[in-house]
Amino acid sequence: MNHKNLIVYVSSRNNYEMLNNEVFKNINFDGFEFINVDDQSDHEEKIKGKEYCENKGYVFLENKGRGVQMATQTLIDFINKNRPECKWIICFQHDNFPLSKDFFSKISDYISKGSLDNFGLLGFNNLDYGSYTLFSYYKYLLGFKPLGMIGLVHFQKIIYPGSMWLCPRKRSKILKNKLWRKPFIVEFPMWASVGININNWNKYVTPTQKFHFHLWLPDIAMQFNSQNIPCLIIPSLYCFNNQYLKLKYGIPWNSATSSKEGNSYHFGKMFDNHWIERWGWDPLNANKTIDIKKYQGTLIEKFYNHNLEKGPLENIII
Repeated sequence: MNHKNLIVYVSSRNNYEMLNNEVFKNINFDGFEFINVDDQSDHEEKIKGKEYCENKGYVFLENKGRGVQMATQTLIDFINKNRPECKWIICFQHDNFPLSKDFFSKISDYISKGSLDNFGLLGFNNLDYGSYTLFSYYKYLLGFKPLGMIGLVHFQKIIYPGSMWLCPRKRSKILKNKLWRKPFIVEFPMWASVGININNWNKYVTPTQKFHFHLWLPDIAMQFNSQNIPCLIIPSLYCFNNQYLKLKYGIPWNSATSSKEGNSYHFGKMFDNHWIERWGWDPLNANKTIDIKKYQGTLIEKFYNHNLEKGPLENIII
């Protein structure tokens, strides 16, 4: 195991009590470096964040721009200059944390073997208290290996609102196919916890400040997929997504609703029309708005033509 080939990070914005009381307590970094990137928090919050990180011996960076993409770019610039052995970074939202034993060590081993070199993003099997994954978390506690939120699929016939989520509550019939239990490629990982290949980011990604929080990762996935760099999901690596933790700190649990209501203090502005201008389709109505001819010869075209009832577009041996 190489503790230097992987760094864990969060992008923090006016939520440093959560960083100190949730992230630091819920995530066992297991000897891997943790770095906090501040996304233009208020002065008092920033002072608090610096103190919390200094007490733990963690690096505190200040975002060169605004939003999670720019926070990620800020971190990668730091890594390119100061941590050349680091090959992947893992981003967590403050209410998400690993469940699997030796979570980071297993990823580090894959990195060392070169098993993840050809992928842009790495997603996991995310469980919750039932909003998306029904009883999966409780099955996990009983020793079973259930499927939770394992990704998003937009380029399929929309059966009902929200069906872009690959999870038990939305796509239970499709997930009965056992091929979803093996590593596979997908359009978008569930981004409350996600891995990013630094080398491929440097080659293929151009970050924007337009997506402060929402759609920051789907935009990165689109950049990779449109250049035929796939996003990998490893279903055997579990994380827990507990949105309700935010309520303890006076933060609305639903970030999308809160952003629509104008909560820029925590989440930033919504994406407005920038996604449609950038990619040419509505993320809430993909199949009726996308011009697939623009994506000929790419993974996006392959996802568009794929039948999910047959399982993933492709399973991967790692």
